[in-house]
Amino acid sequence: MRQFEKLRALRAFEKQYLDFFRTVEDHHLIGEIGYHQAKGKPLTLKQLFLLDVGSIATVQRRLRRLKELGLVQHRRAANDRRAVELTLSPKCVRIFAKYDALMSSKPAARDAARGNGEPRHVCGLCDSDAGSRNLLATFLTQGLKRGDTCVLVAPAEGQREILAVLHHRRQADSQIVVSEGYNSVDALFAFFKREIQKAKQAGRAMCVAGHMSWTLSRNLRIDALLDLERRFEALARRLPVTGLCVYDSRDFSSGDFLHAVKCHHDHSHYPILLG
Repeated sequence: MRQFEKLRALRAFEKQYLDFFRTVEDHHLIGEIGYHQAKGKPLTLKQLFLLDVGSIATVQRRLRRLKELGLVQHRRAANDRRAVELTLSPKCVRIFAKYDALMSSKPAARDAARGNGEPRHVCGLCDSDAGSRNLLATFLTQGLKRGDTCVLVAPAEGQREILAVLHHRRQADSQIVVSEGYNSVDALFAFFKREIQKAKQAGRAMCVAGHMSWTLSRNLRIDALLDLERRFEALARRLPVTGLCVYDSRDFSSGDFLHAVKCHHDHSHYPILLG
């Protein structure tokens, strides 16, 4: 049965991320360009025409489309300015790196990638600025290492401290989208949807870290906060999104935190991170 689980996971990935493949020539072009790029010897346009992928007109037409989609790039060769070298874009390389990981991963890892294994939406509890900073920075560091689009939602002061930690750890904080939150749950999720769409276009998953004290500065009541948690849980179960919500015990009561934890699916098996 495992081979069929793997096949099903691969088909789901292909449908979401590899829908740009329309013809046999598309497959051959991406394969040949990627192969030579990985060997450190980018394929030139002249060499590509000699591979008998298709007629010159067909190859030019298919190559033009892949460039317009942002999947293939071209540049003049450093040692011969008359030659044009072809490479896959960083976006395309990331997509196939994830595809390769999915093909070679164990069932449990594939389930986690689809949101059916390890929890994708967890709570954190802290009682100090250092504790919250460590939880959020560590979570974002993991997301950056995976190549995710990372989003930090936190009060302005908290943002500066967390980004400073990431800079110290030599993580590129420029890759992080930051927000101080919104005055309504609907506005926040409109923001999430925009960022998810951008991440999808770049072939990335999304990692969201929230210092939940931002809700106090936006005057969101506890019922709105719990609605936010429930909606994010639904989001994380159907899309490649992970999230960490950190609660400071100085700002939230134990009852508020318990209600937030219960908004998670099967919360009795979900870890609570302590900082």
